[in-house]
Amino acid sequence: NMKNKNQNLAIINLSKLLAPIINSRDVASVLEDEMKKTDSKSVVLDFIDVKFISRSAAHSLLLLKEKFRSKTSNKKELSFLNADNDVAEMIRVVAANRALSKKEKPEFNPEKINISSLLKEAAA
Repeated sequence: NMKNKNQNLAIINLSKLLAPIINSRDVASVLEDEMKKTDSKSVVLDFIDVKFISRSAAHSLLLLKEKFRSKTSNKKELSFLNADNDVAEMIRVVAANRALSKKEKPEFNPEKINISSLLKEAAA
């Protein structure tokens, strides 16, 4: 785990920390602990030598990225480096699916819509 104090950057080597094949659900907790150890605002996940990442592992990485980005304290920007085509594609697909399901959510939650404000809009 390389830490360069001069740059506000921490690099986490995923194949060393986890494995060349990342498919477990505990990827998030292991990584989260590792990220909390560093005071760097910018954390780079280095995918060098990572051969495969499962959909669930990619999903938990993206959740972690969002979690640390939205924190008020100990906020960190997570970026991905050296992901080969297969790994990058899996992360891209999972990210696209997440973006899609987020967009669709309001349509499936009609109870959250305030009826009186809708009626006012319709009358206006």
